[in-house]
Amino acid sequence: MQEFISFLSILVSNKVFLSAMLILFMQFASHQIVQLIRKDHNFLNEKHRTWISRTKNIKFLIILLLMLSIWWVELEKYALSFAAVAVAIVIASKELILCFSGSILRASSNAFVIGDWIKVGENYGEVIEQNILSTIVQEIDFANNTYNYTGRTLTIPNSQFLISTIQNMNFMKRYVYHTFTISCDSSWNVFNARDHIFAKMEAYSKDFFEVGRRYNNVIEKSLGVDLPGEEPYIRITTTESGDFKFTIILFCPTEQAVSLEQRITQDFMAFRFSQQQNA
Repeated sequence: MQEFISFLSILVSNKVFLSAMLILFMQFASHQIVQLIRKDHNFLNEKHRTWISRTKNIKFLIILLLMLSIWWVELEKYALSFAAVAVAIVIASKELILCFSGSILRASSNAFVIGDWIKVGENYGEVIEQNILSTIVQEIDFANNTYNYTGRTLTIPNSQFLISTIQNMNFMKRYVYHTFTISCDSSWNVFNARDHIFAKMEAYSKDFFEVGRRYNNVIEKSLGVDLPGEEPYIRITTTESGDFKFTIILFCPTEQAVSLEQRITQDFMAFRFSQQQNA
């Protein structure tokens, strides 16, 4: 028994062993906390993701502080040598330092939080996790104006925040200025076509128009800007071939944007067919 106690005391006094055990313990503890947060939820909401991200970040900070406390004597003893090594490490880990600096910029500017829709460079997505080195987002299809999740997960190095503009697009999670175009040849009565499209836009938007008006006012007050407004808008231009092009802007619930575009386009095509039949 005495030999076993002596063996344990030797292990505890061994800083390498102690460091490894503390790291393993912190990994195990953080894993259990994350599992407790997840429980039986098939889908995580913003609150769950925020606490999971905080747990991972706190784990990293605790491990860093514990390692410094354990190895502080050695660090002081070899301070000069450590300084030279530190310079070499800085040069070799430039990208990691930039990521850490980007993380500080993100935190100090409060540019976004977990659950926000953002654009960084050419990447769009909803923030699902953030740490000191990277930000993880679920990609959203903004390029085709569908506002649906693509199923791809993007890991953006925080260094990108130092060289790219961060756009917080969180207000578009509920309502969006959806823009699409419809074209017709120049033989048509463009004003009749415009009136038909406008009538359909008003008919489809009357169910959410008042809610959209209030939401628009909330956005204007929170952002301090004058937005275009919640009324449907149509702009008539011509193409290079001389055809008419209707650019339609509809302030509508984000989840309904694509279906509204399809319904208005379908109605316009039916109107066009009926006009041709009557000609």
